[in-house]
Amino acid sequence: MSVLDAFLSTWSNARATFGEGVPQPGTGYDQSAPLTTLKSDLDQAAPGTHWSGGAATVYGNANTEHQRVIGELGGLDRRLAAKVDQSAQIVAAGRQDLDAVRKWVLDAAASVPKNRAGEQMLVPIVSRGLGRLSDIVTRRNGELSTVGGDIRTIGSEYQALGTDQKFAADGDHGDNDGEDDGEDAPEESSAAEQGRQDSEALQDGTLTDEQRQRLAESTTLTAQQQSALDEGNLTMPPEQMSYLQGFSQAFGDKTPSEIKADMQAAGPDGARVADAFQLASNPTITTGLPGAEPPSVERPAAGGEHALPDGVRQVLDGPALTQPFSDTIRDDNGNVIVHGEPTGPLQPTKGLDDLADIVQSGNRDLQVGTDLDRGLMAKGQEMLEQSNRLPIEQAPGPGFGPLDDGPRWYHEHVDPTLQNMFNAVNADDVVVHDVVTGPGGGEFLDDLTKHQWQDDGLAAGGLFDWVAETAQDDPTGRAASTAHALAEYTSGHQPQLLNLAGTDGQSLGQVNPELTRDLSRVFAPYLDDMVGNNIDGTNDRFFPPLDGAEEQPLKTRALMSVMYSDDQAAEHLYRNAGSTVEHYLERAATSITDQDPTSDNMAMKAAGRLQSALDLGSFDESYDRLQDGQQALQDSYQRRSALFAGAAGLVSTAPVVGSGSAFLSPYLQDLFVGAAPAVDATVPTTPPRDAFPMQVRMAEVLIHHELGDAQLREWVQGQVGSDGKILVPSHQHQPNDYNILANKISSFFEDIRGANTLMENYWESYAKSYTTAEPSIGGQK
Repeated sequence: MSVLDAFLSTWSNARATFGEGVPQPGTGYDQSAPLTTLKSDLDQAAPGTHWSGGAATVYGNANTEHQRVIGELGGLDRRLAAKVDQSAQIVAAGRQDLDAVRKWVLDAAASVPKNRAGEQMLVPIVSRGLGRLSDIVTRRNGELSTVGGDIRTIGSEYQALGTDQKFAADGDHGDNDGEDDGEDAPEESSAAEQGRQDSEALQDGTLTDEQRQRLAESTTLTAQQQSALDEGNLTMPPEQMSYLQGFSQAFGDKTPSEIKADMQAAGPDGARVADAFQLASNPTITTGLPGAEPPSVERPAAGGEHALPDGVRQVLDGPALTQPFSDTIRDDNGNVIVHGEPTGPLQPTKGLDDLADIVQSGNRDLQVGTDLDRGLMAKGQEMLEQSNRLPIEQAPGPGFGPLDDGPRWYHEHVDPTLQNMFNAVNADDVVVHDVVTGPGGGEFLDDLTKHQWQDDGLAAGGLFDWVAETAQDDPTGRAASTAHALAEYTSGHQPQLLNLAGTDGQSLGQVNPELTRDLSRVFAPYLDDMVGNNIDGTNDRFFPPLDGAEEQPLKTRALMSVMYSDDQAAEHLYRNAGSTVEHYLERAATSITDQDPTSDNMAMKAAGRLQSALDLGSFDESYDRLQDGQQALQDSYQRRSALFAGAAGLVSTAPVVGSGSAFLSPYLQDLFVGAAPAVDATVPTTPPRDAFPMQVRMAEVLIHHELGDAQLREWVQGQVGSDGKILVPSHQHQPNDYNILANKISSFFEDIRGANTLMENYWESYAKSYTTAEPSIGGQK
């Protein structure tokens, strides 16, 4: 048996798992239309105004309960029919998927020569085909299992309707004498029923002011509730959760497109629909009631996916990408005569783009770990992974072949929807955090970074905008732990990020510059944590060092090299790294102002490690791009010179942080840039750097304390400008003034115990990194 025959045999077995004949649709299970008519008839038979008294009340209550039960039976019928339809669609899609794989393998096999060499060429084709068969069977069986669970849940709800009916309260049978006792107060609707009624009114365009107010109150959180939601411990009144879940589920099997149209027609009230979906589907919101299986809407224990409309759940439970096929032609017995053929490219499943629009129309503050966001993110991950596959097993359609240009296909057909989906979930920091830090996080980041984004990675990077925004106020540690996972990934995948697959060696910054810039903003608040010496005490618990306190900063260096692959990302990180080094110098100087013999040597060592990572990371990126050590040294030096000039406000630079903002003291140029490398040098070496700039920066702290010679201290204080910085003359244009200041500063430090040791620790730590100064990839030479 040839390898192709073996594949076809396996394919037949896989195909048999999806049965024969046309799958049964759900219409045979849907009796909602006659039930709706019956419910209307019962409504006409209500007591009304012509009959009152105890007996009328008892009858009215029973009539109302009958209407409720019959109405819910109709709703269950519609849901059951939709699930049966969904199972039929999954079976049909599975058959189409298998047909497409079979066609791909046969087409590829037809292109190889009919000889022994051709037989060998078939092996990888068949292997790929078998892998796809396994994926399809596993995925489709999982989807069928999910639908089966939903049908079992519906069956339990049918059973509950048969056992929980209350057609009259015990003892409430009216008077035996038949006298009119007056009209009793009508029984109040349950919170869930109120939610359903308000939802139906919004969908019909008949929302009253009372209903509008109730909807607004139910979807609005107080500041205290919002804080509890953010921390994952919000307890909501059961009636409010029941109302929200009833409101949400009342949309039934409407598609996201239909729901979106209802929202648009409702005007400002429409956004409340998205808010209800988010709150109702949030499993971290509890009510204090005990849980039930299946989850109860009347007495909800918590939010969850079960509270979403069936039409939304159907989209989230289905495939991320589908391909339109022509109808398969069958005979009267259901046997295939002609297999369906692709009629268009693979494309996002209908409803996902509309669902992303729905999410973005609501209150983004309510997006905190909801199952709606989690489901949409999962579909985004699935879509991203499938679109990155090469060769494309399912040929995208007419005009494409299995080995054709993938980015050309997904730019047109996938990215617009996928980017919209990421824009929808980027406000949910819990969901994004869990994806990045949880199982499979590395695989997701692989797909995210190697995808050649239509928008240059703007939406992909937008998933992490919240990290930098919350870095300084991060009680849960989500921002820091997310940043740490991204930093570990970036530093550990330097080779592939500087040479993205399928791009002819282009880097992340060249292919996806917007994503690279977003990552630089993520990393900026955590530069001190990377080298193991946290400055402000806010992140160290959740961001362990990339490199230990006594280690060479190889991981930080690798991360820097990736950020240098885009000019704006490099500028942002350079400014913040330089500012962090200055903070270390200030902190070390402060540590000796109390005459304590123990000064902050660790701060100076951290400054040296961070500075060396900044310098050597620049060289690594230049070398990777130019593949020539001599050119790389010159290129890196010129870039760092330009970056320092921009950071020190000496020139107007790219619009990353601001035009000409002085992030670094201008006199620190010799410290940060140093002398140009020798023309014939091929490997970075520790340049001789003047200690004077470091002395000036430390002196700006020390002159405010009773340290050193008083006259020298007073003289130096006289050189301080209005901005608190010492005015350093130009060495080139004012050499005499420069030398006078240098001598005074040097003399000032002679009488300050511990200062020289601090500076020696800086240079020792900096120089130590140059023992492995050759081009470094992930810490490996």
